[in-house]
Amino acid sequence: MVRLLPLVIAWAAATPAPGAEAPPPAEKYLHEGRLADGESASLRALDAAPADDSARFGLGVIQFARAVENLGRALYEYGAEAKNTNVPFLRLPVPKNDKPSAISYRSLGRVLDTFATDLGRAEATLAAIRDDKVGLRLRLAKVSFDFTGTGADRTTLVQVLERLNGGRFEFLKKNPEFEVRFDRGDVAWLRGYCHLLSAMVNGYRAVDEEIGFEDRVRGIFPKVEPGAKKFDEQDPVGGLKVVDAPRLRRARLHLVAVCELNRETWKHVLAETDDDHEWLPNPKQTDQLGLPITKAQIDGWLAMMEQLEGLLKGERLVPSFLLAFVSNNHGAGMGLNLKTLLDDPPPDLLNEKRIREKGLEAKYLEPEKDKKALDLNAILNAARLFDGPFGFAYAARFN
Repeated sequence: MVRLLPLVIAWAAATPAPGAEAPPPAEKYLHEGRLADGESASLRALDAAPADDSARFGLGVIQFARAVENLGRALYEYGAEAKNTNVPFLRLPVPKNDKPSAISYRSLGRVLDTFATDLGRAEATLAAIRDDKVGLRLRLAKVSFDFTGTGADRTTLVQVLERLNGGRFEFLKKNPEFEVRFDRGDVAWLRGYCHLLSAMVNGYRAVDEEIGFEDRVRGIFPKVEPGAKKFDEQDPVGGLKVVDAPRLRRARLHLVAVCELNRETWKHVLAETDDDHEWLPNPKQTDQLGLPITKAQIDGWLAMMEQLEGLLKGERLVPSFLLAFVSNNHGAGMGLNLKTLLDDPPPDLLNEKRIREKGLEAKYLEPEKDKKALDLNAILNAARLFDGPFGFAYAARFN
């Protein structure tokens, strides 16, 4: 009996109290930082129960976390100093590496491509969720990342968020475990973020940014390999040199998905009637982050998304009065079709001198009388709704 006592105690500790919701299997791996093991276990669980969308949700979260961890490991390898930059993707608070490898323009490109591939895997998993009642309760305070790849010196999710936020979170005083119950609207929200980050990677990788790379990243990475291309003062690059045009199309399609998923997100969030540790609350729910969301903000945000979606799909045009700020040679009553521009870009995208002197190419212009123009008021209204000291934090939550 004495020998059985430790087993009884361990069983009791692992068993939830009557009425309590048992932690999902994914939480164990997220807390222990064993993300690869967690992905494998989740895949096996789905093989056994393909209709289990809660398990699929957990898998998608683990895969998203792995994308972040893999990016962090690459940044650690090259000794990234997160405190020295506000550049997206490079701000992860990875531990200091006293023996960093030398980074190059091409190696950073490969790092970002891997990140986008990892995000695509997570998004594909989440996109397969069909259960509108799906839920995933997680205690986020103990989620950790192994950025060094050694199993030591782990970085918690809270540390990452505080670095990105620029300060500590007061909400942890009321919710120290950072407990959140993710639901169907959050599935669409996380998918939207996968697409948004992928769009940013593809946009950056579509153009040649090698010239000046050393100077731009020298304060971030301790060792930078000299670039093969040098800036010629007598022949500066005009605009952005497009080196992989299909990436601009992919970036556009990712952004279209962001707009569509914003609509899906808020459809589900606004339909919720519970109030249970919400990640993204509607106006009648309690916000865990201390940033309550109003109906006006939601409506304003969705109105802006509608305008941007129309622009990205070629259903709306950039109005001629805006084009006049860069060129007077675009023709009266003609608007810019952004979809056409991104799907078939000129080799010197955004070449200000060419645009000012020669105007925009005719194939990118369409008569404004035939299509709706971008309503700039919807953009400005959304900007006003998110103005203030927490404006960026609110916008980042909406994605």
